[in-house]
Amino acid sequence: MIEIVFAIVAELFGALLLETIIGIVAIYASFYQWIKVRDIKSNEKGDFFLPAGFLAFGMIVAFSLEIRLFSVFYVLIFLPLFIALMMTGLAQDKQKSDGDLTYNEGDRFWVILNDDVSLTPDQEAFIGKEGEIDEVNHDRTVSMTFAGGLEAEFPIQCLSNTPPNLEKPEKKGWWTK
Repeated sequence: MIEIVFAIVAELFGALLLETIIGIVAIYASFYQWIKVRDIKSNEKGDFFLPAGFLAFGMIVAFSLEIRLFSVFYVLIFLPLFIALMMTGLAQDKQKSDGDLTYNEGDRFWVILNDDVSLTPDQEAFIGKEGEIDEVNHDRTVSMTFAGGLEAEFPIQCLSNTPPNLEKPEKKGWWTK
C-alpha cells in the first residue's frame, strides 16, 4: 500500500522533489537534536547565538536579493531554528546561575539514586560507581563506561560530580552528638 502511495506522489511531484523534501526534513531534525545535545553539553550563550547570527544574516541576504519565493522559503524553513537557538541561548545564563552541570564525552560522574527517576535493576547495580561519559543523547540520557568495561545508559538526573555518601550512619546514643 505504501509503495502505491509513494509511486503516486512521485508521479505527481517528481521523485527529485520528494527526495529533496526528505533530505530537508532529515537535516532539520538533526539541527534540533544538535540544539538539545549542545544545551546539555554547554552553558555558554555563544554556542547558540553564533549559529543564530548566521541564520539571521542568511535571512537578511535572502530578502535583499528580492527573490520573493526564495526569501519566503528560507524564512519558513529557518525561522523556527533561529527562534530555538535564540531561546536556548537566552536560557544559558539562568542555567549557569542555577549551577546546572554540563555533560561532555570523557567527563567522569557518579551514579546516584534519584527519587524522580526510576532505574532498571541493571542500572541500579551501578549506583555509587563512577563512570566515564561516552555519548550524550538528545533525550537527556548519557551512555557511560565503568571499570571493567561495563556499559550502561542513565538519565542525567542520576549523575553527580561528587561521590555519593553510601555509608550508613552509626546509631549513637543520647550521650553523643
